[in-house]
Amino acid sequence: MNANFFYTTAAGRGIFSLMQKIGIFRPVAWFLHTKASKPMIGRYIKNNGIDMSPYGNRDFVSFADFFARKRDIEFDDDPNALIAPCDSLLSVYEITSDLEIPMKESIYTVPDLIPESDVAEQLAGGLCLIFRLEASDYHHFCFFDDLRSVKTVYIPGELHSVQPIALRHFPVFRLNRRWWSVMETEHFGTAVQIEIGAMAVGGVTFSEGAKGFKKGAEMGNFELAGSTVALLLNKETRDRLELDPKIRLRKGASFSEEDAEIPEIRVTIGSAIGRLKK
Repeated sequence: MNANFFYTTAAGRGIFSLMQKIGIFRPVAWFLHTKASKPMIGRYIKNNGIDMSPYGNRDFVSFADFFARKRDIEFDDDPNALIAPCDSLLSVYEITSDLEIPMKESIYTVPDLIPESDVAEQLAGGLCLIFRLEASDYHHFCFFDDLRSVKTVYIPGELHSVQPIALRHFPVFRLNRRWWSVMETEHFGTAVQIEIGAMAVGGVTFSEGAKGFKKGAEMGNFELAGSTVALLLNKETRDRLELDPKIRLRKGASFSEEDAEIPEIRVTIGSAIGRLKK
């Protein structure tokens, strides 16, 4: 049996739902934290072409230890610089009332991602930045600005696969475990950042204290698996923001053919992807 069985047949979907309810994936997470998972590390590095030079010669005790590996980061400390919160491929959308955001072959709206309507309404006319992490990326994320306050809400959800076959049949990111944070920032007004987990073992660890919520400080990291960070900015910020010239706005799923011609942009954690107009 494979992903096609679990996502395209009634029997498969029923079995998968039962597997989630009884916690059958917990032993997988447990195994990935043991020394027995170490042989997976070399294959993962090779298969995904990961450059390990920034991490030194550290001996990882498990696959989980390797996945959560840390390295030093540099960030643009210009107060007007909007920095990427993570290594990823970036796409940017205007937040309209009918925006449909395609994420890995599925479609989502802002209310799908933010269940509190009053918060979603504050972002109308703003920008939705989708940071899609790949296996080779550094799976930590940082604060994109100094924060005055932050409120994080956890939505347990279900941990579905992010394989394309799953995404054609389920609104994965609407169902998946996710954390969304309402941020009152020093220079970019009210913003919302969302971290979305992946199948079975996807989770997030938030840094304790997070160094006073300062720009460039680590906010947290994905555990074992993880794929997406979404950052939503309000209209006032959008009107003041000049994005990097390489970044072109997408219109959403209804214009998928046009959007297909707009490439995702490779970004590095801490790098400037736009600046506020002076």
